Amino acid sequence: MSKHENVTAATNNIEPLMEQMGTPTLKAIALVFGIQPVRLYSVAKTPKEGQVFDPKVYNWDAIERFITRRLNADIGLATLEDVITAALEKDKELKESDGRRGQNRGLGTNKKVEVDGQMVAVRKYKNFEIDAGIPVVLKKDARVWKIVYQTLTHTVMVPISDRDGTIASQEVKVIANSMLNMKGVGPAAIEEAIEKRFSGEYAAALAADEGQGESDGEETPAEE
Repeated sequence: MSKHENVTAATNNIEPLMEQMGTPTLKAIALVFGIQPVRLYSVAKTPKEGQVFDPKVYNWDAIERFITRRLNADIGLATLEDVITAALEKDKELKESDGRRGQNRGLGTNKKVEVDGQMVAVRKYKNFEIDAGIPVVLKKDARVWKIVYQTLTHTVMVPISDRDGTIASQEVKVIANSMLNMKGVGPAAIEEAIEKRFSGEYAAALAADEGQGESDGEETPAEE
């Protein structure tokens, strides 16, 4: 159960069931009923009576009431267990669909995902993900960056000075997915881009190009 979906004490039936069966995403639950996920996100953020409102905690009491009103044996959703099972399967389908994306193909900068009821850009390439273990290179930036933390919407990076990931300075950069998609070098050109930066070749070329008012070849779409 994620920090967004966790509460201190269960006052409903759905949370104990999810502890046994697994916790589906709100998006999957909504899709099982054929409704827009934003509706369920709104319900999840309903303040609990007598408790201090915490926007990071879902109100599972309200979510259960929302689900219970929509239980329908005719569509195979007669109980909370049926809903959880169906939603977990839906999450698997969503994950498998995401997994079919080619590593080098990219998702396109217009691809978006719903996060807490808002649509945000998805990171375009797999080498932009922290679990890829690949340094990040930004266009018109002579430094090489290491990802130290990520959320669904932002990436936190520090500059490194070598392939071992030695931190070069205490600078920290936080970059949104949309900006990373626009400035980040994709998998087709990343290795060469890293080598040029560690060798100093890119910094020299960048300085020369800026002096001439030109851009270097790494900015071309073909190398993204």
